[in-house]
Amino acid sequence: VKERYDCKCWANYLIDRFGKDTEILLSGLSMGAATVMMAADVGLPNNVKGIMADCGYSSPKEILISVMKSMKLPAELLYPLAKCSAKIFGHFNLEESSAVESMKHCKVPVLLIHGEADDFVPCSMSIACKEACVSEVELVTVAGAGHGMSYCFDAKAYEDAVERFFRKTLSSIAFLKE
Repeated sequence: VKERYDCKCWANYLIDRFGKDTEILLSGLSMGAATVMMAADVGLPNNVKGIMADCGYSSPKEILISVMKSMKLPAELLYPLAKCSAKIFGHFNLEESSAVESMKHCKVPVLLIHGEADDFVPCSMSIACKEACVSEVELVTVAGAGHGMSYCFDAKAYEDAVERFFRKTLSSIAFLKE
């Protein structure tokens, strides 16, 4: 929730360090994926050209409840405790931001990748982010892939999706093979 503002700071640092023509893609895996998606509505600089999110969750609340239920814990009792703990010890509200809500305000293209066999962050969470996204969005799902394992299960599909995304979003793609 708080780290989404770090993405904006990092982007501004890169622009200051490497120049006003620097093109930036935000990318993350799992919690990092949710973070870069939640950064979509914090007023990112125009240099941010896209967001790539691999197996990101839809909201802190939904992932905590999902994990609690998968562990056979009483989410209806424990989630309020987790929310209170975040407020007291982390000084933030777990429900202050969500990837789904941020996607409703996104202004850059988004590439979502998710393993269909992810038993930690359900693939349905990336689907919800895709459905909420108001900008250009592509969702690539990988059959048989668990959490964070999409590349291992289908490297070609993963690389092809990332290369398409780079070509679509970046004007300077000299680093890609022709």
